[in-house]
Amino acid sequence: MRFVKLIVGGGLTCAVAFGASAIAGDYGAEVLASYEKTGESVSCLSLPSVKDTDPLDDQAIMFEVRGGDVYLNELRGVCAGLGLNKRFSYKTTQNRICRGDIITVSDPVGNSIGSCSLGEFEALTKIDNSSAP
Repeated sequence: MRFVKLIVGGGLTCAVAFGASAIAGDYGAEVLASYEKTGESVSCLSLPSVKDTDPLDDQAIMFEVRGGDVYLNELRGVCAGLGLNKRFSYKTTQNRICRGDIITVSDPVGNSIGSCSLGEFEALTKIDNSSAP
C-alpha cells in the first residue's frame, strides 16, 4: 500500500513541476514577442556593462546592457528551475561573462539546484509596434 502512495505522490510532484515549467515558458515567449533576433552574436559581455538579467525560461536568459542593447543567451541545454526560480549566480576571474561559463541556479532560499553552460549572446532589437492598427 505504501508503494502505491509513493508513486501517486511522485506523479503529483511531477505534474506540479511540469505546470510551473509551462508557465515559465509562456512568460519567455511573451517577452520575446517584443523583440527580433538580429543574427549578430558576441561571445562575451563586460560585467560592468550588464544592467539587468531576465531568465525567460529554463533555456534562455535576456541580458540588458548599459546603452539599451539587449542580448539573448540560449543556454547549452536545459537548466532546470531557472525559469521558475529566476535566480542564478556565476563565478568569473575576469570582468566579463562568456559563452561556456557555468551558471548555478538557486531556489528561493539560496540552495543550489543545478547548473548549466551559457551559449552565445545574440543581439535583439525591439519591435516597433507604434504603427500597428
